[in-house]
Amino acid sequence: MAKIVAVSNTPMAPTGYGTQIAQLGLRALAAGHDFSVAANYGAPVNMEWNGIKIYAEGLLKYANDSGPENIALAAREPGAFGLTLFDVWTGVADGWHELPLVCWVPVDHSPVPRRVAEWCIKGGNKYIVAMSKNGEQLLLEAGVPRDRLTYIPHAIDRSVWNADVQPARDLLRVPEDAHLTIITAMNKGKRKSFPEMLHAWTMFAAIHKDAYLYLHTDKWGHMDGINLIPLLKALGAPEDRIRWVNSVQMRAGVPAEMVARLMRSADVLLLASRSEGFGLPVIEAQSVGTPCIVSNHTAQPELVRDHGHIVNGQVHWEDFHESFAFIPNVLEILEALHLNYIATQSGEINRTALAATMDEYDADKVYAEKWEPLFQSIQSGKIRLGVGQTEIANRAQRRAKK
Repeated sequence: MAKIVAVSNTPMAPTGYGTQIAQLGLRALAAGHDFSVAANYGAPVNMEWNGIKIYAEGLLKYANDSGPENIALAAREPGAFGLTLFDVWTGVADGWHELPLVCWVPVDHSPVPRRVAEWCIKGGNKYIVAMSKNGEQLLLEAGVPRDRLTYIPHAIDRSVWNADVQPARDLLRVPEDAHLTIITAMNKGKRKSFPEMLHAWTMFAAIHKDAYLYLHTDKWGHMDGINLIPLLKALGAPEDRIRWVNSVQMRAGVPAEMVARLMRSADVLLLASRSEGFGLPVIEAQSVGTPCIVSNHTAQPELVRDHGHIVNGQVHWEDFHESFAFIPNVLEILEALHLNYIATQSGEINRTALAATMDEYDADKVYAEKWEPLFQSIQSGKIRLGVGQTEIANRAQRRAKK
């Protein structure tokens, strides 16, 4: 069996990456693999979680010291390799490219940003896993070889995310016959389009006096995000119809079972982001029968199923990434909210049928059909990783002569 060192958020972190590492790690352990995590977030010291060894974050940002160091230690054993799940443009240490790596890569701009393409191609020794079909196509266009690339989506635990989840409107103090929009997104930078989404919802709420909003995010923008309080005041949003998550509980981690109940309580999830490498809340919402509104950009459209809406807008050049993000059109978001309101009032949304469309993202299914065959191909030598210890030594000698 394989020895795998994942570099990402800790499996107990209340983040999308943390969720995915937890699901993948537990299933890899159950299959007999030695799965550990070199944390780039959420582990100040070495620890263990449900049998998964977790190595502490390093001194350099994004685990640019501890990540490659932990993989290099493991790679002394034949067949061991690293598995990365993070924005690969953050991996600036030269040591990354001399290691046997499987890289689960988000592509949230179009075309693939230069730094992302360079990471995926450099060294010619990595195996790239795109987390969206859109990302897979864009990586191929960027020059990643077909035989070094596959698609494996993010996944959900269907024992938690399913059609039988019970709503929790009483906890939110929202009337049963009201229309409830939920926004669950990390308030970090401008990526989640909070100004556009809240502008559209405020206009929607001015027309529909039974419109409520639940925000599962940091209201103050403490992580280089947007302070949503003055934004909502400037928009004239009805404060009495807005509900917030408890910020302290959110940072500590609201149990997935409770988030599922909150998702099921809503009539629609609004996630019209500027850029998404995947967009996990979209499949989470639909898995409990709640339709979604997303932007017509990168990974988002491919996730939307019955009664969902894809809104247009305009592309937006981002200098740092040297590629285009997307700004959703406020009036298109407003129209999508109206259409969802009508569908909800008419009773035409079949929540059970919508939930069933998410079976393809079941974590057990994705692991059995995608991850385990990949791990077996690496172990058998069908897929070769790394440049080998001889080449690493040669590179070290060449650097020493410079």
